[in-house]
Amino acid sequence: MRSISGLLFAAVLIGAILFGPWSFVLLFGLFSVFILREFYQLSSIAGVSPQRWLGLILGGLIFLLTFFQASGYITINLTGIFLASLFLIPAVELFRSKENALENIAVTIFGILYVVYSISLFNFFVFPESPTGTNYDPILLIFLFVLIWAYDSGAYLFGVTFGKHRLFERISPKKSWEGFFGGWFLSIVLALVLHHLFPKFGIGFMVLIASLVTITGTFGDLAESMIKRNLGVKDSGKFLPGHGGLLDRFDSILFASPFVYLLIHFFG
Repeated sequence: MRSISGLLFAAVLIGAILFGPWSFVLLFGLFSVFILREFYQLSSIAGVSPQRWLGLILGGLIFLLTFFQASGYITINLTGIFLASLFLIPAVELFRSKENALENIAVTIFGILYVVYSISLFNFFVFPESPTGTNYDPILLIFLFVLIWAYDSGAYLFGVTFGKHRLFERISPKKSWEGFFGGWFLSIVLALVLHHLFPKFGIGFMVLIASLVTITGTFGDLAESMIKRNLGVKDSGKFLPGHGGLLDRFDSILFASPFVYLLIHFFG
């Protein structure tokens, strides 16, 4: 069941990305809202009361507006608007009469940044330098998912087979350095294969992307494990049988996305 659900999830995700911009925006718009909802549900276990509805509405709007900006339908820079919208959260908290106001505000805002900001950057991966909204190119985003999946698979196989030295035992007792380097190796091998299939992406760029995704994705996985361990839960939800919640499936790429964006933006 775990393998079947994982394959179906990957097929739906890749299919929606390849099908076109509107299936992409629909799927990832829903993902951004549902993953943010999972994050808020987790925080409630710790006694925090995030502003769920406002956070979900703002998160969904931020993703959609980012899509229209990246695709060229909106020509203004929305960064200032996004930042200003976050100030609605402490203003609304005044009227809630909830305890732990600072924690409620912080978790609401952090959830938007952690989940929605990272997923919104996908829009700029599929619309690279688009002034007209016509050059939808999903290949780079697919590469990111495939490289992360390759790393996860390699880390599991090498970790189970050779793992002896713990990577971060306090947070994740099963992860090992052998698994980390094995996953990194498999990710780079796949990056080289992708380079030969799509030569427009240079070999150095692909190796760098694979390495960056591996390192930042590992931190993303560990960070979510830290949160779940602190809350005493195994999974963020029950979205996929045998895999846990959506946040469990996206924890690596949520961390990797901003760093890959910076790499492409400044050195692309």
